[in-house]
Amino acid sequence: MRIEDGQTKDKIIMLLKKTSGLTADELSREIGITPMGVRQHLIALERKNIINYETKKHGIGRPVFVYKLTDSADDIFPKSYPGFALDLLSDLEAMDGRAKIEALFEKRKERLLKERGKLLSRHDFHAKIRALSNLFEEEGYFVELKDEGQYYALNLYNCPLSRISNRYREACNSEVELVSELLGKTAVVEKAVPIGDTFCSVQIPKI
Repeated sequence: MRIEDGQTKDKIIMLLKKTSGLTADELSREIGITPMGVRQHLIALERKNIINYETKKHGIGRPVFVYKLTDSADDIFPKSYPGFALDLLSDLEAMDGRAKIEALFEKRKERLLKERGKLLSRHDFHAKIRALSNLFEEEGYFVELKDEGQYYALNLYNCPLSRISNRYREACNSEVELVSELLGKTAVVEKAVPIGDTFCSVQIPKI
């Protein structure tokens, strides 16, 4: 796990991960650099929303700052969520068959349709597709939206569902259906990673 070049920041993060919070002086003793040096790293991490602090009284005198990891910091540690999700889907398929997988992704699509539909309802078509592109970005996709004249090309890179969709195409189909229903247009898949392309691309007609 790395935030940027520099082992000191990594050490600070790991120390805070293992504790309920540490002061700059405590971090200084653990790492072996001056408190001023530690504070410079803490300022940089705070700007990245990796840490925050709270003040605590410590006997007589000024309160001390106790530094902790933020909830956002959890995202920088390795996760095995895709593998865990695949295991659950495999178990579900073994118990109830492939139709249950289809039903599960259909249920997910209907939920997202309600949630995103409310967010997009106030926009016209062109604004909707831009807003939808932004939603994909927020969910971990690297998105490229291109105006190709008669249609928009929605190119999706770094798909967070890639490991799942490689085994269960229902994941891809559900996403394309969701795009179609949200925009009121029939989205057409032009490229897809599960069939050998380097990225996924969906065409959405303007008319």
